[in-house]
Amino acid sequence: MADKNREIAEAVVSAVGGAANITSVTHCMTRLRFVLKDQSIPNKEEIAKIKGVMGTNIAGGQFQVIIGNSVGNVYKEVVAITGVSDAAGAGSGQPAGKVNPITAALDFISGCMTPLFTAIIAGGLIKVLLVIFGPTLLGVMSDTSDTYILMNALGDAPFYFLPVLVAFTASRKLNCNSFLSVMVASVLIYPDVITLLGGETATYLFGVIPVTHGSYSSSIIPAMLSTILLKYVEILVDKITPDWSKNFLKPLLIVIITAPITLCLLAPLGLMVGNGLQFVINAVYGFAPWLAMLLFAGFMPFIVMTGMHWAFVPACLLGLASPGYDMMLLPAMLCSNTAQAGATFGAAFKTKDKEMKQMAFPAAISALLAGVTEPAMYGVTLKLKKPMAAACIASGISGFICGLVNLKAYAFATPCLTALVQFISPEGGSNLLFAVIIFALSLVLSFVLSFILTKNEVSAAEASGNADTGNSQTGGKDNADNAVNNGSSRALTVKTAIECPIKGEIIPLSEVKDNTFASGILGEGYAVIPSEGKVFAPFDGVCENIFDTLHALGLTSDQGIEMLIHVGLETVTLNGAPFTAHIKNGEHFKKGDLLLEFDINAIKNAGCEIQTPILVTNAEDLGGVTVENDKLIIGG
Repeated sequence: MADKNREIAEAVVSAVGGAANITSVTHCMTRLRFVLKDQSIPNKEEIAKIKGVMGTNIAGGQFQVIIGNSVGNVYKEVVAITGVSDAAGAGSGQPAGKVNPITAALDFISGCMTPLFTAIIAGGLIKVLLVIFGPTLLGVMSDTSDTYILMNALGDAPFYFLPVLVAFTASRKLNCNSFLSVMVASVLIYPDVITLLGGETATYLFGVIPVTHGSYSSSIIPAMLSTILLKYVEILVDKITPDWSKNFLKPLLIVIITAPITLCLLAPLGLMVGNGLQFVINAVYGFAPWLAMLLFAGFMPFIVMTGMHWAFVPACLLGLASPGYDMMLLPAMLCSNTAQAGATFGAAFKTKDKEMKQMAFPAAISALLAGVTEPAMYGVTLKLKKPMAAACIASGISGFICGLVNLKAYAFATPCLTALVQFISPEGGSNLLFAVIIFALSLVLSFVLSFILTKNEVSAAEASGNADTGNSQTGGKDNADNAVNNGSSRALTVKTAIECPIKGEIIPLSEVKDNTFASGILGEGYAVIPSEGKVFAPFDGVCENIFDTLHALGLTSDQGIEMLIHVGLETVTLNGAPFTAHIKNGEHFKKGDLLLEFDINAIKNAGCEIQTPILVTNAEDLGGVTVENDKLIIGG
């Protein structure tokens, strides 16, 4: 698989203008995010044609290439090829092209909020569990018990201390001093300051500057604004302080300047902006909730593509803090995420294009179970167009129902099947039932519409392959012979048993500690925990590819069986040190020949996992693979 990642990475790097055009690159769950010196160079249509690339997008000054679940592996190859990373260019102060203010603001909010989602999701779901097992529903523990109080504090912590968390992520985004940023933001939720700003008596700084009263716990925008200010104050102070005093005078001046301005001006301004945004959203929703949710949910895929959904995240978190629920973003995303899953499943079942099927099923499962919709959107629904229309229609109708029943989300999590508990109301009632009904409606309706609208066709390559199959008996036989000689795959009509090429304990592929292998995306088979550091030839065949780092072998049998043997996990980082190859690229071998040796202890000592996936990468074309004891049974 590493060679495929390398090929994708090389093609993408070349298409975006090469290493010379890349200022920095990072990645999220599904996308490579490039900051380019000249964003006019990449041809989006050509990049989308690269095998392994699902699409492109431009947002927040970044040129984004959608890869899917294997983005982490492709990212490593990009970094290895270019020598740049997310740290490249940091703090250089050089703009990556002209970015309009709205785009820059959304990119900043995204950079601040994305790293926090794990803590916010964990805290929100802990609150949901307390609703389920606390005094409201099951009554397992009372709200006065020690356990309840401690767990409730754990659930509240990420929301209460949100200004501190935002200050930290904002400082990393802006490349300024994180500890000073956290220090200033912490003042906003310091107990005595909360008491002082919560009283009726007017508050003055230095006896003359009025300080606006307000509560800043769970706030977001004040911490963002204070960190932006601190960034520029830090630059100014660094210029005016002599070198001998920077260690003590620079941090003192930064906080003395930043903190008062934050307390007296930026924090109240941020509170006003946040409350104003919440007021606007509530007003739109209150005017006609069914219409607002119909449009919001229906257009959600395009809102996500442009990054505009980040504009609603602060208001969503404010709503979860007070009054305790969100009625727009999370319900709309429940409709949209589920519709993308249903539409992708519909396209997968309808199309005869094998390559599309292989892409669609994992993408649909990812959207359904994890709420990660980019592989489905860019790889299937947007590419085929009509499934996207089906998803938007189903999502809009589901959103209409959300508005009618006033569906509420009580915890922040990416809406999907496994996160439906976020719709459990602390007061009980039918909110969860409504969520389940809306989920089912969106899934079924999008599936049916997509199945009806999707064209029942095969890919051009597959059609060409079918056309080449001989119509006469003689032609068919010649093609079958060529298939064996050329190593191409044909279904094996007789069962073929392949013994394990490595001695050790056989484990199911699902237990491999790498999702790329465990998901079966790369092929079918099993994994071995080696007891001996030797790889023997499992059949007669040719070594198609032995990696430069010697950690993996790509083999093809004389019957056309393609096998990948990947010794250990992340062993590519060892640069071949623990490996000794006894085979070369293109060299023919016989069953039982020693192909590769490796030092098990050296791999362990380097911190790498020794689980070794053994995969038949063209299993579907050969008629499927089953595992019997230590043998792979192919065909039949």
